[in-house]
Amino acid sequence: MSGVNQKIGIFGGTFDPIHTGHLEIVTRVSQELSLDKTYVVPARNPWMKSDKKITLFKHRVKMLEIVFGSNKDVEIMCDEKEGEVSYTHNTLVKIEKKHPGADLYLVIGEDVISRIEEWKKIKEVLKRVTVVCVKREGLENRDVAARLNGIHLGSRVVILEKTSIDASSSDYKKNNKTSFINKDVLKYIYKNNIYKHG
Repeated sequence: MSGVNQKIGIFGGTFDPIHTGHLEIVTRVSQELSLDKTYVVPARNPWMKSDKKITLFKHRVKMLEIVFGSNKDVEIMCDEKEGEVSYTHNTLVKIEKKHPGADLYLVIGEDVISRIEEWKKIKEVLKRVTVVCVKREGLENRDVAARLNGIHLGSRVVILEKTSIDASSSDYKKNNKTSFINKDVLKYIYKNNIYKHG
């Protein structure tokens, strides 16, 4: 099926665990950019976190299903093979095959910008997408655009202001802050004893 005139969002991450900040990002980007569909892409083997312990892929996928399972405009894309390193470029190639001709919007956090030069085939990635940068504390809007255009002149950038929810997966794991974790996700975490306090 042709994807011409379609607007497709791509939001990747480890989602370890998924929290309400992630949900707000998906909702806001979809509404503000009038996306037709958003792919949420859990990284099976994130190259940027190869030195860190990551929760089993099946658990991270299940937690995403709990949050997004009833949303017809969101699809969880989890077709990476066991042992396959997760690269955004590979994900884009797969989505372009599903939606040829579509406009692709790659959603990333501002914190990722600092290491984006290290991404595999980053110039090719920037040629293919409009980057939607979710603001945190730090870079000015012009700095984000300048950094991306320094890699590929003509990079398309949309800045999404900081979300209203100050949440992070690491804050939950380190400090057991449960207020920004979906109650059904919490039940799943406790039932499967996923984290040290689960």
